[in-house]
Amino acid sequence: MRARAFPRLTEKPIRRIRMVIDLEDPLKPELPLEEFLRLHGEDPYPPRYRIATIEVVTCSEDLQPVLASECGTCPKFVKRFGDKIYCKKAMIIEY
Repeated sequence: MRARAFPRLTEKPIRRIRMVIDLEDPLKPELPLEEFLRLHGEDPYPPRYRIATIEVVTCSEDLQPVLASECGTCPKFVKRFGDKIYCKKAMIIEY
């Protein structure tokens, strides 16, 4: 019986997490924007606060969270289109 591998693409959504960073108090922890709004009841205004967006995706190989920018170094990475990451997934068919 011979085996043949056909490349198949997996599609993983990119999750964006908006974090609020307090620039005046380095000991204050970073908070997700929704949590900051719930605790303080107002928007974070500069120059004290800065909002950083972190893009996270679940790796198709080991199912661990990674930064979306790290996907470009993976040999199975194909492309990023919109809010999704496309990676190769080998499918073995025996005949």
